[in-house]
Amino acid sequence: MSQLEMLFTGTGSPRPTLERANSGQLLQIGDRTILLDCGGGTTRRLLEAGIDLTTIDTIILTHLHSDHTLDYAEFMLGSWAMGRSAMHVYGPAGTGPFHDLVLMQPYQADIEYRISLGRAPAGMTDIGITEYGPGVVLDEPDLRITAAEVVHSTLTYALRFEHAGEVLVHSGDTCYCDALVELARGADVLVHDVCMAPSPAFENNPAFPNLYEHLKEHHATPADAGRAAREAGVRKLVLTHFLLGARIEQTIEECRAEFDGEIIIGEDLLRVTCD
Repeated sequence: MSQLEMLFTGTGSPRPTLERANSGQLLQIGDRTILLDCGGGTTRRLLEAGIDLTTIDTIILTHLHSDHTLDYAEFMLGSWAMGRSAMHVYGPAGTGPFHDLVLMQPYQADIEYRISLGRAPAGMTDIGITEYGPGVVLDEPDLRITAAEVVHSTLTYALRFEHAGEVLVHSGDTCYCDALVELARGADVLVHDVCMAPSPAFENNPAFPNLYEHLKEHHATPADAGRAAREAGVRKLVLTHFLLGARIEQTIEECRAEFDGEIIIGEDLLRVTCD
């Protein structure tokens, strides 16, 4: 039985839909739970999945775009109110100021009030922040996490999780990227951004007439994701970060032209294992 599992809390984009929340994933690694990104809707999806929020004591942010961080304050405050007593956050450069600006400064009086009512400050006033870069992020006897910088419009990292002989890699937001291929080499599972999947958002859009041309510099097509999976030699490829109305059958066809392994369409509340 696999000891490395990913629960998708959000497989959408910055454009809100009822079906897909913003980007977010929960890694269940043995008895440990790690939240990877925290876009809008993450907290509610975790509750829908039956996750005890107080068990999550680690958050890793791939980058600081809104659709990967909008639920940060809600999750922190809500899980603390439920009894969470520890937290460490890993993120790219700028995560410390982000943490202060979206959580500690605007909610300082709120936090102080709740402490005055008897809420223990642990898990809120002592949150650890580590700003990581390329290379090893965490190296423990049963878990190794490694990062590689990928190609996006802001500093963004892909992450490789290794546990008990199993390997899962998440691309972050990126177009095709050699560094990602190397990071994903031999992985059981590669989760890959396919924001450039065929979608009505790219057609007859007078508000954003050049949207496709702009976004393709920072996000992947299905063929890009398939190529990365093939070149890295992974077994399973999970596609995520879909725009509204993405054409799923066409997405699979374009990806299949590059990759003949297992292709999984990411959906909110989907669970994927490494076995």
